[in-house]
Formats: sequence, C-alpha cells, structure tokens
Amino acid sequence: MKPTVKIAASVSVIALVLVACGSRVVPLSQGQLLPGQTVVPTVGPSGTLGPSTGPSVGGPAAGPSAAATVPPGIVNAACKAKSSPAPGVTATTIKLGLVAALTGPLPGQFDSAVEASDSFFHAVNDAGGICGRKVQLLIRDDNGNGQTDKEVATKLVTEDHIFAFVGSVSAPDDSGIAQVSKQYKVPDIGFPLSWARAENPYAYGAPGQLQRKTIGLNANGSGYLDKLHNIKQIAIFWLKESEVSILEAYGFESAIEQQTNGAMKICHEQPSGVLDSNYTNYVVAMKGDCDPRNGNIAVYTTMENNSNIKLAKAMRDQGFQPTVFAPTFSSYLPSFITDAGGSTEGAYIPMPQVPLERLTDTPQSQWTPGTFELQRYINALNRYHPNHHPPGSFGAPGWGEAGLFATAAAKCGDALTRACLFNQLNTMGPYSANGFIVPTTPSDHHIYTADLIVQVRNGKFVEIQPNNRSGPPGGPDFWDKSVLVDWQKYMCAHQNQFPNMSAKKALLTEC
Repeated sequence: MKPTVKIAASVSVIALVLVACGSRVVPLSQGQLLPGQTVVPTVGPSGTLGPSTGPSVGGPAAGPSAAATVPPGIVNAACKAKSSPAPGVTATTIKLGLVAALTGPLPGQFDSAVEASDSFFHAVNDAGGICGRKVQLLIRDDNGNGQTDKEVATKLVTEDHIFAFVGSVSAPDDSGIAQVSKQYKVPDIGFPLSWARAENPYAYGAPGQLQRKTIGLNANGSGYLDKLHNIKQIAIFWLKESEVSILEAYGFESAIEQQTNGAMKICHEQPSGVLDSNYTNYVVAMKGDCDPRNGNIAVYTTMENNSNIKLAKAMRDQGFQPTVFAPTFSSYLPSFITDAGGSTEGAYIPMPQVPLERLTDTPQSQWTPGTFELQRYINALNRYHPNHHPPGSFGAPGWGEAGLFATAAAKCGDALTRACLFNQLNTMGPYSANGFIVPTTPSDHHIYTADLIVQVRNGKFVEIQPNNRSGPPGGPDFWDKSVLVDWQKYMCAHQNQFPNMSAKKALLTEC
C-alpha cells in the first residue's frame, strides 16, 4: 500500500521567479505586491485600463532587452504594413480587447493571465511590432458577472472597434463575450470557462478548450495517481455556480470509472459555492461517506484556488487525510501553500505548462524549448510588470493565447484581416508556445490531452518525473498523456456505477 499524503504542521515560502538580469533568480516575495497595493496595466484618465502601447507599469522597462523576451517568428522587420479594411487595424496599430474578472467572487485567480498577455504584447511592441504594427491591448474588468461581461465586450467591439479579443478569462460566467463574438464574428483567443464560449465557432483556446461531452481518460492526473496510490474510492468537489465545473466533475467520475472498468467507488460528491466560508460540514459528510477501511481515498476538485485552500484546511482540522488530494491547475499559485498553514502539504496538481521551478531546479544544460519559453515569459513579466502578481495558474495560458494570436497575425503579414486570421488559425498545426504549454491544434477546439504533475513537498512545488520526455511532439515534457473519450455516453450506459444519476441527467444530453 502506498503512503498517504503527509499533512505537515508548518510550511515554508519557497517560490521562484527570474529577476530582470539574465537567468538569476530571487524569491518570489521580492516581486509580489505590498499589502493593499494593486498593480494593473496602464490606467488612462477615464479610469479604464489603457493600451499596451502606454508606459510600462512601474516606470521605464529594465532588465533584459525586449528582443530577449519575444518568441521567435513574431516580429519581421522586413514586413511593411499597410492600411487594412479590418476593424481595429491600421498601418501602425492593432487594437485588441481583453475581458477578465479582475474583481468579483474569485479574487486573484486571473491576475497572472492578464499580466502575461499584456507583457507579451509590450515585448512585441518594443521589438518592432507585428509587421511593424504596435498592439493596443484594452483591458476591461467584468467583475466575474455575465451581464457585465457582455456589456464591456460589446463596448470594445462597437465603440473601441477592436480587431479581436485576446487573453480574456473570467468566471463563473463568461458567456457574454461569446454572444458578442458570435454576433459580430470577432475572433476570441482566450480561455473559455462557459459552454457558450467554448462552443463559439469563432473562439480558440490555448491550451485547448473545454467540451461538454469529451474528457481525457486520465483527466486531472487521475489515471496516474489512482494507479500509483492504489486508490479504491474517490470524492469530488465542484462549484455549484458554474455548469462547466459541475460537468467537468461528472466527467472526472466517468473517466475514472471507464478506466477502472467500474471498479472505483465514488464515495462522496460535494457542490460548493464560491462564497462558502466553512467547509467543515462538507468534510464531516465526506468522512461519513468515505471510510478508509474500504481502501485508499482520492479527493479531486474542479474548484478555484481559494475554495481548494478552504477544503484543505477543513480536511486537516477534521483529521481527514486522503491518500491523494488533487485540485486542478487553478491552484498552481504560491497562496495554495502560503495561505494553507501546511494543510496542502503532499497535494498534487496536474497542469498544462512547464513549471516555474524548472528554472532553478533543472540545470540549464537540461532545459527543453519549453523552459526557454518560460524564461522569456518571466523576463517579460519582470520587465513590464515589476510588481506583478505570482505568475502561476492561468499565467502560462495567458502568455500562450497572446502568442497564438501573434503567430497567426504575423503569418498574415501586411494583409491582416479577420478572414486571414481565421484561415491561419484553422490551418496551423499543433501550437504549444514553443513547448511551454501542452500542444493543441486550434481548429480542433479540443481540450488538451496531456499534462505533467507537481506535488507540494516541504512547502514547495516539486515536479514529478522532471526528466520524462515521453510527451507529444512539440511538448515532450507533458508525459501524462491521455485520450479523449465521450464521458456522457459512458455514464449514461453505466448508470449503476454513479451516484445521484437522477440529478445528473438534468445536465446530460446522452441519457
């Protein structure tokens, strides 16, 4: 039998980022905000967030040259842009929009994504632009509200006349931007977190997009972790405000049952709210449902980071020690360790990016292309957002989304139109931000099917199997490979394996 997850009494703060000079590293705390301080991209006189062509946050850029922060193949000095009939595109500029939940019920979850996209375009601008055009990134806060999401997205299209949405990410409801994108046929390259947006034909995700009926057979690292620890029972938590979170939780259950031929017991299911402050009752109920005498227990969640921390604390306080505790990559943030009082020690996080710890834990002679792209990201972040938020969680996708747009736009050259951009997105091969994120083919609109796994050990994220290079072409670091399956079809055909099927059927389309 494998050992259970260790619950430690204390935790040390160990997270690392690059400073502005070379590849030297300093503690993450030197790049964090002071208490009460808020840093956002350039703020204009109206109070709205201004374009990336404005002055860099924190004063003049410092550290590595802009060229050292720009991925190859984006800036072409020989390309001479001309005026375009496309909205938001002139001979000198490309105007883009980004809508994110900077405030609202999920505080801090998406800060890294916004800063990553903004830093990418700052770097591109300083290096010469895309075919000589400088990017203006207009950033708007939707407060995590679906109606506000639609309102600000509409204004970006009808009043600011943007060319495309790039880097947008919001929850629990980002369906507004989907409605606007479909109505005006505006490209939307971001991280969809609602079905309306994920299923929008004009939307593209990096890495990939969620889907109602398909999921990786090893979803959330479950295949690897369940076998490694001889798991016999699983409990799963989700956010009741988000249909995506609910269905992804059901999908995890279905994938695990399919992989184990129905041998796994689903001992507890728990919906939770983003504003729930006390998880004690949830854990007490889980303790009653999941008896360790019936075999090792894994707890999986599709919740956001703050909820995962509250769950971890409640499990510690109630003396409930699952063999595996595995949130999604939403908790790949220092706060998952620093704010948890030791309760997250031993937790696993499967994720679709090369981890930041690679920069310090792996000799440069062993770096893969994805590690060098990670260094470009951190160099740009420190250069253009010196007081940035911790760069985990959605930061890597934010960098990848900006890169996906820039890659497609650069191929259009001087003739940048929406039709050309769609054509480039729909005909390009797998995209991985130079191996930094899991490769996916944009036109497939599929969720990614590989990841790697980190574990919290002694107060630090430690990469599991860091030298495994068996992943897909373009992303060899992502060794925990999977295949897509129709989880709804399996669940509907094997209803006796799943609890609460009468409630589940309300959201399923194949039963």
